[in-house]
Amino acid sequence: MHPNFSRRLSNKKRRRVDDEKPDKISDLPDALLLLILSLIPTVDVVRTCILSKRWTSLWEHVPKLDYSYKNDKKLSDQFVHRFMISRNKQCLLESVQLKVESDSDVMNIPVWIKRAVELGLRGLELDFYSEKENIILPRNIYACKTLEVLTLKYCVHVDIPNSPVCFKSLKILNLRLVHFKDNDSARRLFSSCPNLEKLDIIRYVDNVVNFTIEVPSLKSLTIHDCSDGGGRREYVINAPSLNFLSIRGMNDYEFSIENMPELREAKIMDVIDINTEKILLPLASSVKRLSLALSPLETRYADGIVFSKLVFLELSTSKTEWWNLLMVLLLNSPQLQVLKLTRDESSKSNTEHMTTSQLYKPINVPPCLLSCLQRFEWERYNGLHEEERQIAMYILTNAKHLKEAKFSTKNSDLEEKFEMLKVLAREPRASPSCHFFFE
Repeated sequence: MHPNFSRRLSNKKRRRVDDEKPDKISDLPDALLLLILSLIPTVDVVRTCILSKRWTSLWEHVPKLDYSYKNDKKLSDQFVHRFMISRNKQCLLESVQLKVESDSDVMNIPVWIKRAVELGLRGLELDFYSEKENIILPRNIYACKTLEVLTLKYCVHVDIPNSPVCFKSLKILNLRLVHFKDNDSARRLFSSCPNLEKLDIIRYVDNVVNFTIEVPSLKSLTIHDCSDGGGRREYVINAPSLNFLSIRGMNDYEFSIENMPELREAKIMDVIDINTEKILLPLASSVKRLSLALSPLETRYADGIVFSKLVFLELSTSKTEWWNLLMVLLLNSPQLQVLKLTRDESSKSNTEHMTTSQLYKPINVPPCLLSCLQRFEWERYNGLHEEERQIAMYILTNAKHLKEAKFSTKNSDLEEKFEMLKVLAREPRASPSCHFFFE
């Protein structure tokens, strides 16, 4: 028997099975099948073409490309290039994820992005890492009217062209360690997004000294700066619609925040050698939820700033002399309802070297303790230290309307936990209806 005969026979049987008993999934409409295929990696999507005639070209219409190239290569550059270039313009390509490392052909990537823009691109994630070069984005992306979500990571070079730039539909922008040509490239990028709502930035070393963010539509802004500014960096933020602000890791920067009447939640963490009055004062009149982790040098700037609408305060106990900042904030937050104290798991307690004379207690009890504080939570509480017990008892013995007090510790010694619980439980509390929890 000829060796190909059995293969032909097998193919005929398979075709007959396909024709006579199609599977239930294949009976689904194209729109639903394309939705299903868009949820799995592209390498698996392409493999469906061998299932039957029904699936032969279905993968070509999936509106998503998920391409990952590392040392363990999954898809070839040649395949992706053919997939992008030969795609019919009627087959929209709405989402593209490109995660590229190692020895991929860098020259292809701008070509792919350019083609994706022509095919109605709505979401792009470009994650490119190389020790040799940066990716330069194609010019047509800066005038993409359909793009709604843009994520750029690592070795991506942002150079705004002189021609008109407008991301008309862009709502979410994530920039992680990208390279800017200059100050103007960063400023023009943000100003070209008239409907931007969410901006997340992680910076280290780039060419921008004066980082200006002027976006009237912006609602959420996160900035994590990993570099040592050394007084050579400046931030200017003008976002009148901002609801959420997170700032982390800035060292010796000039800072200016303007016009944020809608701000409701803010996180200010690990800033060093910065006049935090320039950060805290603009948000004091509107913020309702505030998380802080400040060094003692910045603590003095909080004195005199009244947080008139603050109802939730989270304060890190990982910083030296955090207790003094706590007392200042309690005095200046007349509407505070929830107080949460936390400490990073990797941090050691800073109360080990604190003496009783260092613990500042105001002459008058803070108004929020007398009138409105309802919940007190302390994560990684260490009641073996006298000073921490003093702070805990100060809150419990003065908060007249407290409904719940919760203490948790990572200490695995049950005897020590029990001793901490006994100390807290036997002290009188200002609120007789307070429910006490200890984990």
